[in-house]
Amino acid sequence: MLCRVADPAPVVLLEPTPPANHLAATPEQARALPRYPLDLMRCNACGLVQLGDVVDRKELFSDYRYATGAVPALVRHFGQLADDVIERLGLPAGAKVTEIGSNDGTLLSFFARRGMKVLGVDPAVPLAAEAERRGVPTEVALFDDEVADGIVARQGHSDVVLAANVIAHVRDVDAVIRGIARLLGPTGTAVVEVAHVLPMAVDGVFEFIYHEHTAYYSLHVLRDAFARHGLDVVDVQQIDTQGGSLRVWARRDGQPDNAVTELLAVEREAGVEDGSFLDGFGDRVRRVADRLYDVVAGLRAQGKVIGGYGASARAVTLLGQSRIGPFLEWIVDDNPRKVGLFTPGDGIEVVDRGRLDERKADYVVVFAWNYAESVRRNASAFVAGGGHLILPFPDLVVD
Repeated sequence: MLCRVADPAPVVLLEPTPPANHLAATPEQARALPRYPLDLMRCNACGLVQLGDVVDRKELFSDYRYATGAVPALVRHFGQLADDVIERLGLPAGAKVTEIGSNDGTLLSFFARRGMKVLGVDPAVPLAAEAERRGVPTEVALFDDEVADGIVARQGHSDVVLAANVIAHVRDVDAVIRGIARLLGPTGTAVVEVAHVLPMAVDGVFEFIYHEHTAYYSLHVLRDAFARHGLDVVDVQQIDTQGGSLRVWARRDGQPDNAVTELLAVEREAGVEDGSFLDGFGDRVRRVADRLYDVVAGLRAQGKVIGGYGASARAVTLLGQSRIGPFLEWIVDDNPRKVGLFTPGDGIEVVDRGRLDERKADYVVVFAWNYAESVRRNASAFVAGGGHLILPFPDLVVD
């Protein structure tokens, strides 16, 4: 929720899926998981694109298995983000940096190494424990304004508040941004990364829609949300993560620079303000899903062995909409927390990369397509041995 006005209009109604990170111990358990509606809506009042039904946050995140440190490309991205923040803001040793949704502490560790006082906030107990082991103090909690008040009472205001790919996971966004505003000192800066809804809609990249992502943001919506709590968006960068994301910089009493003005104009021209940019999105979703089904089903009919790469939340959405799960033998993943488990819904076994190196498949569907270059490097032996990669996005390609 953002504006608290219940005026949603349907955008696309996807097939119900289980929570996308609820990998199970057996295929039977995976297939028996409850499925929840996955309907995308747009609020006619504030313009926020959001899910119509929300699964309880504690159910989704208490045993969350997505570990930032298991994705080398994301580790590099966060290292560059830390350098950017430190250089741009001139942060000295001793500066206070707080991260919301800090996962296993990967991002904060870059600040800690530079002598800064860091604190993470994350509801996932195993990931918080991993962060503590690497020297990143972490409070186990779902962040909101009350949690922010507690942090300020114990250790004062923060110079920087980070939220990388987390506010999309939040139902009460207003409480989170209010909390960010309370955490920041008078001259503090919030740095927020979030998937950008415009390229998602234009390119039909629907597999970023899953139950953890309750909302999908434009710069217009973010600007208005921060403004309600006295924070001005002063800069924005368009970055490549998650198929196209925004990095927004916000603080009190700031003036927007040219990048903010220009992107707002691009969104306005595309129809973000009136919602027309979403016209035809449902048709694009169906075309992508059907084409992937046709390719994979055709290969399977030829007797080809097919695997997958990346047992991500996105994979569960793509599997659910394209119906290719029964054709896959296994899915490779680089996160050891997932290996040996089974994907929610389809019950596909998650295996380590050795299975790929052994050339146990003819084709592999790359669910982690947004890390395509890293996947290609990791799969070089597979490809050299005659294997082929199927990349579903941005256009379906068979390498």
